[in-house]
Amino acid sequence: MKVCSFFAGCGGLDLGFKQAGFDVIWANEYDTTIHPTYWFNHPDTLLNVSDIRNLKAEDIPDCDGFIGGPPCQSWSVGGSMKGLEDDRGKLFLDYIRIIKAKQPMFFVIENVAGIISDRHFKTFRVFLSTLGETGYCVKFSVMNSADYGVPQDRIRVFIVGIRKNLSIEFIFPEPMTPSPKHITLRRAIGDINEQPRFYDKEPVSQDYGQWWNHDCYSGPFDKKYMARNRLRKWDEVSFTIQAQGRNAPLHPQAPPMIFISSNERRFDANCLELYRRLSIRECARIQTFPDSFHFIYSNVQDGYKMVGNAVPPRLAKHLATALQKQLVKVVNTTKKKKTSSILVGYYRSEDQLRLTKEKGIYYVRTGFRPGAMQIPPGSGSPEYLLLHKNNNYELFRLKRNNPVVMNRNELEELGFKPHGDVYLSFCIDEAVGIEQISFNDEFLRNIKNTTTPFITYLNREDQLKK
Repeated sequence: MKVCSFFAGCGGLDLGFKQAGFDVIWANEYDTTIHPTYWFNHPDTLLNVSDIRNLKAEDIPDCDGFIGGPPCQSWSVGGSMKGLEDDRGKLFLDYIRIIKAKQPMFFVIENVAGIISDRHFKTFRVFLSTLGETGYCVKFSVMNSADYGVPQDRIRVFIVGIRKNLSIEFIFPEPMTPSPKHITLRRAIGDINEQPRFYDKEPVSQDYGQWWNHDCYSGPFDKKYMARNRLRKWDEVSFTIQAQGRNAPLHPQAPPMIFISSNERRFDANCLELYRRLSIRECARIQTFPDSFHFIYSNVQDGYKMVGNAVPPRLAKHLATALQKQLVKVVNTTKKKKTSSILVGYYRSEDQLRLTKEKGIYYVRTGFRPGAMQIPPGSGSPEYLLLHKNNNYELFRLKRNNPVVMNRNELEELGFKPHGDVYLSFCIDEAVGIEQISFNDEFLRNIKNTTTPFITYLNREDQLKK
């Protein structure tokens, strides 16, 4: 499924949707300080740099869905709270305008919890009503990132709309249940043990060693900052990662701040050297960006801004996966009317074939490496698995559930010998005779020397006879 992204920022929401299997083909971001970072980390996405207020429907490519988080400062309790009285708040209406004009299959909107505060809730309800009248079944939920594998308390509102003609009422993903479900600061950043480089207003030299973006804002701690606790311990989740360096949480190496009054705290004078803000890389880790995601900037504040304004990719992936599973029903219903799908795979040895039959699992490599398989959202598992080696063929019927992501360790525990890190596994239902499907000779000859797995579709009426 193809997705267009609005208010893309550095692309946290985009990355999460890509990790769930969506294809982000186009993105819009107006802030010039962000463009180098987006280009570097999303080379396959076309970045549009126009002001969204000037965008017309014909400027946006056809796609299946829209994702985006309009600027939040106008709705944030910590921001201006002017709502639609602020030009930034009015950008929400431009997003709605474009949704109405293009009518994608679905849309996702992310914003701060302040948008449903008493002051703005009436406006928020108008947004929902307008989107509903535009032709969408609209749902919203308040989600805390900490409940979805993100090591910080970060409460945000998500709105999801699915076109009414698809007859789907979106169900938001449940919080993660394995214990412990919350990821601590020690697990998130405990291995970053070198000192960051400190910057205030001087240009940043992005010439790094082991830790890219391990830069820290060294400006003064103002009175507002010292008015409340800014420190979480190693065995806790972080405070919300914000978009301003001066408001970044303290590193957990420091001792507790000393309580003076309800509006004042102080640092322990005996160990002032331990009090520092989290670096940009540490904030990125807490936001669940991979270390390979590089933020490009010359002003340290721009680095904090990009990280803090982003949707945590891991949270975005949870949302995108839930959306994917629910859209499967519609896509599969349409596809079943026309075709049957077959996963064609290669087995390296008789031992691998035996183990595949015993465990009822066939796996293919996935991820971002070239040639890795990406199952399009909504396709579910193929109906059949055709394994081949030389002129030998084995045909299986697969269970029609979604393929499961497995790592190397999980597969090794089953006796397999994978060479990569991340795989999609397909569950075998039963073995069936190769004669069950009339493959033509040309098709079988073409796959003889093909070792890379792929999915093909058969017209049920002629079963590849043509």
